[in-house]
Amino acid sequence: MASTTATTTPTAEAQAFYKELEREHLVALWNVAHSLLPKEPRSRAVPHLWRWDTLYPLVQRAGDIATPSRGAERRVLGFINPGLPDRFGATHTLWAGFQYLLPGEVAPAHRHSPSAVRFMLHGQGAYTTVEGDKCVMKPGDLVITPSMTWHDHGNEGTEPVIWMDGLDSPVVRYLEILAYEPHTAERQQVRSGQATPHIHYHWDAALAELQRRAGGPGDPCDDVLMEYVDPTTGTSVTPALGCYLQMLRPGTRTRAHRETSSAVYRVVSGNGFSVVDSVRYDWREGDFLAIAPRALHAHGTEGGEPAILFSFQDVPLLRALGLYRVEA
Repeated sequence: MASTTATTTPTAEAQAFYKELEREHLVALWNVAHSLLPKEPRSRAVPHLWRWDTLYPLVQRAGDIATPSRGAERRVLGFINPGLPDRFGATHTLWAGFQYLLPGEVAPAHRHSPSAVRFMLHGQGAYTTVEGDKCVMKPGDLVITPSMTWHDHGNEGTEPVIWMDGLDSPVVRYLEILAYEPHTAERQQVRSGQATPHIHYHWDAALAELQRRAGGPGDPCDDVLMEYVDPTTGTSVTPALGCYLQMLRPGTRTRAHRETSSAVYRVVSGNGFSVVDSVRYDWREGDFLAIAPRALHAHGTEGGEPAILFSFQDVPLLRALGLYRVEA
């Protein structure tokens, strides 16, 4: 008897066979191979640009509606990718959001299995304490919260503060190992001395290194690009998330390329554009751009000023799995 495939009408015998498979919690691969093994990778995530002019008033209004506390935990507005309305993330692997604290507020100490990165945006007086290391966050600073490390946040200044949160929580949730635990105290006891170097990366040092590299040749796909690395190991700041600072010099047009990774960009300064799958996104200081895996993309600037972008990406995760690819 000829074999039955997904493109033919099953015989009565085949239908009975498939029903028996269902009862035994089995599946015939030949009936689902087209879904499980597509010829080309497909992602439901789509590119999207969030305008800071639209976001900032919403962040401010959140200060009137929610208060950080046990139960609420954090006053955060998170990005939702338009192609993934049923999942919490700027892409399928990356959570991104804003955390907003008013003067004197504390976001209570807790820990969780996802790793997190914090990129300071606006205001003075913010801090994050990680395992007793208190990191005073100035605009442009990057603070890392490794998996299952105790951390709390606070605002000791006189004005509201805002930073960007990036987490690998969509991946951890998919793996079904997402865990959370509140601390017994609202704040941790702070240890004396400076924060450990693989936790706190200062803006002045990062910018100086980027400017130094800008004196040399650029990368065809990214122009001037540097990755934040753990100074004790030389590896990415977390196993699943890499953080990058990038300069697009005046008049830059990078080479269009695809990556198997996804990314969330924050425009730190300057103006420019990205062309993603033939759609042009013009961005300016403060805006955010999500790029989906394998989206053909290129960046550029216009005018006489450079643009600086911060991004976090899932490149380390894909490299660890042997799945990171670039096609230029």
